[in-house]
Amino acid sequence: MYPKALRQGDTVAVLCPSTPTFREKVDKAEIGLKRLGLKPLMMPSCYAYHGHLAGRDSLRLKDLHDAFRSPDINGIINLKGGSGATRLLASLDYDLIAQNPKVFIGYSDITALHTAIHQMTGLVTYHGPMATSDIFINDENCDEYSLNSFKANIMTPGGYHGLLTNPPGESFSIFSEGICEGELIGGNLSLLTQTLGSPYEVDTKGKILFLEDVDEPIYKIDKMLTALALAGKFRDCHGILFGTFSGCKPEYKKSYGGEDLSLETVIEEVVVPWQKPILANLRAGHNFPQPTLAIGGKIQMNTYEKKLIFL
Repeated sequence: MYPKALRQGDTVAVLCPSTPTFREKVDKAEIGLKRLGLKPLMMPSCYAYHGHLAGRDSLRLKDLHDAFRSPDINGIINLKGGSGATRLLASLDYDLIAQNPKVFIGYSDITALHTAIHQMTGLVTYHGPMATSDIFINDENCDEYSLNSFKANIMTPGGYHGLLTNPPGESFSIFSEGICEGELIGGNLSLLTQTLGSPYEVDTKGKILFLEDVDEPIYKIDKMLTALALAGKFRDCHGILFGTFSGCKPEYKKSYGGEDLSLETVIEEVVVPWQKPILANLRAGHNFPQPTLAIGGKIQMNTYEKKLIFL
């Protein structure tokens, strides 16, 4: 179920289901979205503080429900990620969301909402830039690749269908050869492991699993990939697509005078043995330029030709 595409002049709710940010960034986000031709409606959670959260759970939940419920709001752009979205999963009104499908975009902590909303409602959501991302708040970093991908996905009726390319100068790398297709699911690795064992854990059966993370030491990436393996997520999927792991580096351990394994070695030892097609270095994650990805959209992955195609 693809949401109705956004058009110039549409109203988009900007809300923050996770961690707060500075008022200056909120104001810049509003200006940036207006520059794009949208009418941003800044929801109360954009300005709220409750420790490490953008307001109490009840406020952040109300903003989400109000945004999906209102017939005057055409789409939803998350302000930023951080931490806290998982608190809302058990209280979300999934029937309300299913009855009012809208563009819903964000990444990082928003992975928890992407996974739950898609699996509970069938709605295709979008892993992509948030309202405080550079392409909106910083003219100098408004690169054409990120902006064109953003527009192609959320402003194309029926969703974008075609080749998914990396930014200029970036190429894919291959860990395992093969051709596969299925719904694209996943996002931030840390968030996916946090929901294992819950009703909201990621369902990878017959799907292509996308993974990315940021600022985690490699030994923790090892733990999280192993957790997915133990939970059968690599067994069930059709293929695996690795995005960026920005700032994820081996650490030197004084306790034994050695260094973590490399990310490549961990993937070779933990993921490759499942004998699924594996493509890496899709420049999606905590980085820019960044493509927008349809979570729940059907995608074909061909490692022989290093091609990704939304079907």
